[in-house]
Amino acid sequence: MSALKPGTLCVIIAGYPENIGLVVEVIQHLGHHEDREDAYFIRTVTGRPFHQIWSGNDLLRGHSSECITDRHKLRPLVDSKDDTDQDDNEIEKTYELVTG
Repeated sequence: MSALKPGTLCVIIAGYPENIGLVVEVIQHLGHHEDREDAYFIRTVTGRPFHQIWSGNDLLRGHSSECITDRHKLRPLVDSKDDTDQDDNEIEKTYELVTG
């Protein structure tokens, strides 16, 4: 998976069921951090706290709007305009190849 840049908006797709679907912002890519291979420091976009997060050996509820998580739990939100621009470029290149 590619690294996410600070400021990237993502949706949580794995982990605690109560956190799935939350929209978060990437604050920092940490890389290898403690027992995580590809960690990110994130925060909720709304500023409301996560429903559940680990702090050491304790599972906390509503404790913080920032936490560290794994890359595989994050799915970046893509601007639909970006996809359209890419598709248009591919169509233009194909047209140029066909028409010479």
